[in-house]
Amino acid sequence: MRISDLLTMCARNLTRRKFRTFLTVFGVVIGTGFIVVMISLGLGIERANTQMLEGWGDLNMITIHNSGNTETTLDEAAIAAIMAMPEVEVATLVVDLRMEGASASMFAGRRNRYQWGAWSLVGLYPQALESLGYAVTDGRMLTPGESDGRILRVMFGENTVYSFRDTRRRWPNDTINIWNVQPGQPLPDPFFDPMSERNLTLTLSPWDDGTTLEFDVEVVGIMRGDHRRGWETMEGVVMDLADMQRMVAEFERANNIRRDRNAVEGFDQARVRVYSIDDVAGVETAIRAMGFTNTFSMEQERQSMQEGARQIQMILGFIGGIALFISALSIMNTMIMSVYERTREIGVMKVLGCALGNIRSVFLLEAALIGFMGGVIGNALSFLVSVLLNVYGGGALGGGMGGMGEPTPISVIPIWLMLLGLVFATCVGLVSGVVPAMRAVKISALEAIRTE
Repeated sequence: MRISDLLTMCARNLTRRKFRTFLTVFGVVIGTGFIVVMISLGLGIERANTQMLEGWGDLNMITIHNSGNTETTLDEAAIAAIMAMPEVEVATLVVDLRMEGASASMFAGRRNRYQWGAWSLVGLYPQALESLGYAVTDGRMLTPGESDGRILRVMFGENTVYSFRDTRRRWPNDTINIWNVQPGQPLPDPFFDPMSERNLTLTLSPWDDGTTLEFDVEVVGIMRGDHRRGWETMEGVVMDLADMQRMVAEFERANNIRRDRNAVEGFDQARVRVYSIDDVAGVETAIRAMGFTNTFSMEQERQSMQEGARQIQMILGFIGGIALFISALSIMNTMIMSVYERTREIGVMKVLGCALGNIRSVFLLEAALIGFMGGVIGNALSFLVSVLLNVYGGGALGGGMGGMGEPTPISVIPIWLMLLGLVFATCVGLVSGVVPAMRAVKISALEAIRTE
């Protein structure tokens, strides 16, 4: 018997009892729609948690702190070993001038009219900036080794220029307040344009009496503010790590500063970014095995939230599974009733020499078609319910930092979930038809023909 003949026969048999078929399909629709919607709610919670964590920081980032490491030195050799890991995209040492025992100030304009207490000066590998997620809104990114002599080429944070105060004005008119500017509104003009300012200098002064050093500064780019990358992108300065080291070394020589022998050797901090969020835990474990026990990433928080989301998904999916199980019983009941009603027809098929496999296939295909139709309509219904939940379900789950930022849908139905619901409903129908199909095959042909 050809497939087309089987499909024609199954369609004719299902339309014999239209209302009963409708009720059976409706049961599958409810079960499929319920389980898809339940799982979609769990996916919505998981996506909201991920978005919230992304608002807190880069999920692919691992920060290494050198404090507490007594046997391993955080230096360029350690960074090279970390970079050799195939999962690592980039790694860089970090120097924060606040930790180097110097007081920094930056001046601009004629006669140093504008002043900023440069409390956030960070040195990184320039070649690592783009991979770490740094970006510029004006100018360009730093490149390695471009500073010459006493000129330091740097990148300003998005609002660093607004941190300068006018020394010729009195408070509160000596600064430009940008915090009251509404989102979407243009910021006021700063005191000067950092990209074109040529009277820009950085001074390093000792905390006690000593020699103050002055360096000329050129701004090559304005960074896009992103607290996930570091506060320096908002109100700080980023420079080449080599320039930072050279500047600090020169300052120490000028003031006869000697390193404490008991101090921890190496750099204070390093940042490591991996390609995939799934590799964060493994790379962090490998870094700890190298002796750097003081590390931080968002992985623990992410895993904890994901575990909670999975448990919710399992509970909701189980509830949906119960509904689908009830619909499976409905399919089985419908098919068994169909076997009883078509006993004579089954006997005729056997007498005419129809293969038992074909008879079995008829009932299995009918049951599978009921499941398939219920899965298609159930998917459509679940998609409609998902849209209504996202539109009228009390807004959406808050994403971003502290629940703020771009909202996340309450219900998320990806393509794979709809396909899974359709396949699952079809398989439920197919399995539910096994018992009726076996019962139909076992019916005696002669007794079936005598049946009225």
